[in-house]
Amino acid sequence: MKKTTPQTVKVMNRELIINELRKHPKQSRADLAKKTKLSKPTVSEIVRELIDEGLILEVGVGESSGGKKPIYLTYNSRFQFVIGILIENDTIHYALGDMNGEIITSYGQKFPRYSEGSAIIDTIEKQVRKLLEAERITFEKILGMVVGVSGIKMDTEEIIRSSPTIKWGNINLKKELSSRFNIDVIIENDVNLMTIGEYYKGQGQNTDNFVYLFIGNGIGSGLFLNKKFYKGANNASGEIGFMMIGDRESEKKELGVFENNYGLIGVAQRLKELNVRIENDKGDSLLEILQNNQHHPKVKEILDDTIKHWAKAVINLISIIDPEAVILSGELVNMNEQSMNYFKETIERYVPQMPEIKVTTLGIKAGIYGAFHLALTDFHVAGFKYKNS
Repeated sequence: MKKTTPQTVKVMNRELIINELRKHPKQSRADLAKKTKLSKPTVSEIVRELIDEGLILEVGVGESSGGKKPIYLTYNSRFQFVIGILIENDTIHYALGDMNGEIITSYGQKFPRYSEGSAIIDTIEKQVRKLLEAERITFEKILGMVVGVSGIKMDTEEIIRSSPTIKWGNINLKKELSSRFNIDVIIENDVNLMTIGEYYKGQGQNTDNFVYLFIGNGIGSGLFLNKKFYKGANNASGEIGFMMIGDRESEKKELGVFENNYGLIGVAQRLKELNVRIENDKGDSLLEILQNNQHHPKVKEILDDTIKHWAKAVINLISIIDPEAVILSGELVNMNEQSMNYFKETIERYVPQMPEIKVTTLGIKAGIYGAFHLALTDFHVAGFKYKNS
């Protein structure tokens, strides 16, 4: 064990005070002394330093209980910031978050399907600089960036494998972005981030074991088992797009058999082959188009077949994991009442125990919140290090 020094003790005490104010804002110095069990002089000295550094703010005066009026303190959640980026289907989603993991601003930008990885990186650089400039924030204030991408990440060289919409090639995305921005960067699977976001902010709260299922151009799932996110031996757990579900084997090495048949690209291709006039005046999703045109027997056949095979994947997952809940996202949120009933009935017919079926309320924001959580967990938070150490 390392020898405890006055400096390490001070670092620990700073961390105690900062974490207490992050969890419970608007406390006085006396409140902090009681909660942290530190002496009042120690608390006063550390609070003074943290106020000087900008990590703590004085936010008002309380009522006196006979002596001096207490001054309330709070953690300055905008002392630093995190950037979350989610690349999903044909859209790059950008978000800036504070140190409480809340979204300050966010927006999405479309890109052409099958773009080159280098073009995507150029776009990300341009948009991130534009975002920070609009918010008048310098890179010195950025704790780090987390980027969610479709496909399997990811070997020891940080090369992205099997992405359904981007030609990454041998680009090391983490290295490229780190060098362009000079900040810490984490690259993570997009569905993994969504799963983490649901656990902390969405339908996965207070649920120990659940499956998150995303249907888009690709198909993926995320797992929380015994309150812990499960990634697998090679960071590829939940890659259910590679399940052997569907008659046609994958013709593209970047797609698994299941997503080749029943991801949005595969279903759209089958619809295109029908040569049936399809009504879509409202810019609906692919599933909504199928549901709105199911008076055509062939369209109805594709719709029912698609829903049935999506249900088959859930049956397989439930049979192995026995989760408390399955959270649906992506194209699954567009199921109408008839489709949802067929989906649930198909599952219930075959599983040993039916879990609760939930629909995400966060949508794409689940991935952003997951990115923020990962950044705040993995990156060094300013203030936890004593400035003279």
